[in-house]
Amino acid sequence: MKLSRRVTDTPPYLFHLIDEKRKKVQQRGVDVISLAVGDPDRPTPDFILKIADEEIRDPRNHVYPSYKGEPDFCEAVARWFSKRFGTVLDPKKEIMAVIGAKDAVSHLPFVFLDPGDSGLVTDPGYPVYEAAIGFAGGKVVRIPLLEKNGFLPDLDAVDPTQADDASIMYVNYPNNPTSAVADESFFQRLVAFAKKHDVVILADNAYSEVYFDERDRPISIMKVDGAKEIAIEIHSFSKTFNMTGWRIGFVTGGEKLIDAFLTFKSNIDSGVFMAVQRTAARALEHPDVEQFVRERADLFRRRRDAIASALTGMGFRFQLPRAGYYFWVHVPEGYSSSVEFCADLLEKQGLTLTPGVGYGPSGEDFFRISMTAPDDRIAQAMERLGAFVKERK
Repeated sequence: MKLSRRVTDTPPYLFHLIDEKRKKVQQRGVDVISLAVGDPDRPTPDFILKIADEEIRDPRNHVYPSYKGEPDFCEAVARWFSKRFGTVLDPKKEIMAVIGAKDAVSHLPFVFLDPGDSGLVTDPGYPVYEAAIGFAGGKVVRIPLLEKNGFLPDLDAVDPTQADDASIMYVNYPNNPTSAVADESFFQRLVAFAKKHDVVILADNAYSEVYFDERDRPISIMKVDGAKEIAIEIHSFSKTFNMTGWRIGFVTGGEKLIDAFLTFKSNIDSGVFMAVQRTAARALEHPDVEQFVRERADLFRRRRDAIASALTGMGFRFQLPRAGYYFWVHVPEGYSSSVEFCADLLEKQGLTLTPGVGYGPSGEDFFRISMTAPDDRIAQAMERLGAFVKERK
C-alpha cells in the first residue's frame, strides 16, 4: 500500500507519543501523574448542560446546519465580542462557526497557501501549525520567540525576503506553551508587518478567557484598525467553557477572508451540530457566565501560585504565567535535551511533563507544565518533582 507523503513525512503528534510512553510506564503498575496536556480537568458547567439538554431534544436541530454557522450563533458571538473586546463584528459577514479551534488552525493554510508557498510559524508554537502548513504542501519558516523579548516575535529581525515569500503567519497570544500575552502595540506592529509583506495573519486566540488578573486580560487583534483586512482570529469554547469534547469554536475576520474559508469548508464538512451551536450561543449570554469566569480565574490563580512557589523552592528558572494553562520552565543543568529530562522524570517519578523541543527547536532548553489537573494531583506532582531534584543533588 502506498501512503501519501503528507502522512509519511509528518511525524507522529507530540501528545500521542507522550501518551504512549505514559501507558508503558503505567503497565508496570506505576501511578503516573500527567501535567502534559492542556485539557480542562473540570467538567462543562451545569448551566450549559441544562441548555444542551433542551437543545438536543429539539427536533429543529436534527438537520444539516448552515455551513457558515446558524444566524443566532453568529449574532450571539457578535454581541459577546463587542462586550468583551469592544470591537463590532458583522454577524452575517465577519463570523463563522468551526468544529473547534483545531479545525480552523489545521484547515486555514489550504485557503491561503498553494503548494510550494511558505508560512511563518512562531517557534516554540503549537505543533499543528507546522503540520497544517506541511499538509497543504507549504514550507515552514520558523520565527523564534525569545525570553528576552517576552516571547514575542521580533518582527524587525524577520528576513524581508522570507516575509515577502510567505502567504500566512501563525501567532498565538495568550501563547502556548510560554503563556506570554501580547498587547495592542504589538498587534499594531503585526498588522503593519502583514500589510507590508502581504501576509495573512492567523491569530490563534483560544486562551483569551484564561487569565489571572485584569491588567493581563487578553485582547483581540481585531481591535487594531485594518486587522479585518489581513487577519483571521480563531476562538475556542473548549478553553472558554470547558467544552473540549463538544467541538465548537468560531473565527472572525473581514468578509473576503471569511468567504474564502467558507468556500473551502463547505466542500469538506457539513458544519457544527445545530444543538451544539445553539447551546454555545446561549452560554455566552447566560447570567451564570460571570460567576463561572471568576471561579475559574480563582482556581487557576491558586494553582499557578502553588506551582510557582514549588518551582522557586526547587531552583527552577521560569517566568510567571500571565494567562493560559502553562508554565514554561528551563531544563535544569546536566541534561542534554528536554526529552532526556522528561523521560528521566517519567521513569523515576511517574510524572509526565512535556519536552519543549516538541514545540520547535527554540523550545529545546525548556519543558512545559500544565495546570489542568486536580489540586491534589498537582500537589503530588510537585512533591515528586521535588524528590527528583533532591535525588540528583
